[in-house]
Amino acid sequence: MTPDGTLRPADDSAASWITNRIGSFGSGVRGLVPPVFEAYARILHPAWAADGTRVRWATVAAWSGGTAHALAEFEPMARQREQSPVPGPFHAAPTDGALEPATLAALCDVLAPYTTTPDRCSFGVWEGYGWTAWMARERREAAKLDLPNRTFILFEGPLNSVVDLGWRDAPLASAALQRESPNLIWPADRSWFVASEIDLDSTFVGGSTELIEELLGDIRFEAWRASPDDQVAAGTDLLNAPHIE
Repeated sequence: MTPDGTLRPADDSAASWITNRIGSFGSGVRGLVPPVFEAYARILHPAWAADGTRVRWATVAAWSGGTAHALAEFEPMARQREQSPVPGPFHAAPTDGALEPATLAALCDVLAPYTTTPDRCSFGVWEGYGWTAWMARERREAAKLDLPNRTFILFEGPLNSVVDLGWRDAPLASAALQRESPNLIWPADRSWFVASEIDLDSTFVGGSTELIEELLGDIRFEAWRASPDDQVAAGTDLLNAPHIE
């Protein structure tokens, strides 16, 4: 964590509204985002080409013969149905638990106008990341959000301070900041909520109908409409599941 940014430790009141609203662990989207919003979206994390460029799931599905859809799982969707001389379009699967920087920045651009408190947001970071042990003492003592099977360290600041999350490989201030995408983001007015579960290759957003419609229509994202009742566990993608004859 960098001590020279605009983030500060959050107190216990920042997340008290979440614990009695969010669903149980494994209950689907409602276990990631409190089921109190008008609408929901699922943002797919991109796969990666060998040269480091992003690859959409739809591109992978077009090559594999799978189907990109609202409940798709990457692995069964990317399984090649028939042999092809054309090499696969991706070199690495999507990253679990985090939005890559360009997509995170784009998401913050969209989120900002849909809150009256863009200068007062909360950020939750899973405490299991190894780099959190290196944080300054006052940041190690930030409030924590205890949810079933997950505990998050909480920070607060303006929405654009999301770029301050991360660590330095050296103690010098001049050392490059290795950025980390937060697992949870929400504003003080609770107008929306963002969750990137550490074991999932998608990010879920709850908010107003207008916000979700804008996300779904923005070409910077590969996003699908979601529901609190959508399941996210492995094995729920029936469209791409192998057919047993």
